[in-house]
Amino acid sequence: MKIFRINSTSSFIESGLNLAIGNFDGVHIGHQAVIKKLVQESKKINSHSAILSFMPHPRQYFTNNYDDFNIIDENEKIDLFKNLKIDYYISLKFDSILASLSPEKFIQDILVNKLKVNNITVGYDFKFGKDRKGNTDLLKKMASKYNYKVSIINQIKSKKDDSIYSSSLIRKKIEDGDFKGVSLMLGRNWSIKGKVVHGDKRASKINFPTANIIPTKLIKPKKGVYAIKARYLNNFYNGIANFGIRPTIEGKKLLLEAHLFEFNQNIYSKDLTVEFLTFIRGEKKFNDFASLSKQIQKDIQIVKKYHLEK
Repeated sequence: MKIFRINSTSSFIESGLNLAIGNFDGVHIGHQAVIKKLVQESKKINSHSAILSFMPHPRQYFTNNYDDFNIIDENEKIDLFKNLKIDYYISLKFDSILASLSPEKFIQDILVNKLKVNNITVGYDFKFGKDRKGNTDLLKKMASKYNYKVSIINQIKSKKDDSIYSSSLIRKKIEDGDFKGVSLMLGRNWSIKGKVVHGDKRASKINFPTANIIPTKLIKPKKGVYAIKARYLNNFYNGIANFGIRPTIEGKKLLLEAHLFEFNQNIYSKDLTVEFLTFIRGEKKFNDFASLSKQIQKDIQIVKKYHLEK
């Protein structure tokens, strides 16, 4: 897969693209269905499959919130696109110039003159251009003028419960701690990745060593205790984790503390991926460290039982 990072004024030399437009945040099962169809159709018409995304997400740009919105980071998104056999990933910088383009100018300047598209695929609710005034009707209206074809993708629903695959719904489920629902909609477990940093060593005093990760600039899960699965050097380990500020020890900053079962390696400064499986309980301030230690042992038993039954 070729990766292009462009802005509204930079040149682009490829042409004849079969282009899907969207942020594809999470690359959930609905997104995957759209992308698989795009790749299949591209092969039939002998065209390059391409995805155009905006960086940052327009909602982040207008709200100036860059820390608590995206479901996955761009690196994970790119890896998922590669696995789905996309030919080109085009990241278009969303800035004041792009934000000021009328819908008609976006079609003319970006889609036609710059990207030279042959086919465009968008969701049924796609909005674009200044003040989000452009929609699928306008895309179809302008198609004959600029000689491109348009495919509109309707809502994609789960066959199990008829729920709509939606990035917005996944964000809410992450914030609510509903990781069974998150995993079903993503088709995989949601995770936090990062380098393991030193903690305050208190947990190791009760034989409960933790791998501590400072959360990245993604949406934050509900504070509390989780059953988790961690990946280190392509090996998986069951475990338990707490995400929060650790109120019992007067913590102030968010931290992910993961305790891995049957694991005793030194992984400070190493990369660790923690996959969230299910919510156990909310974060709580205990009267003393002894009470916290007692609760941790109860939590461990619950989580170990969960892993055995899973």
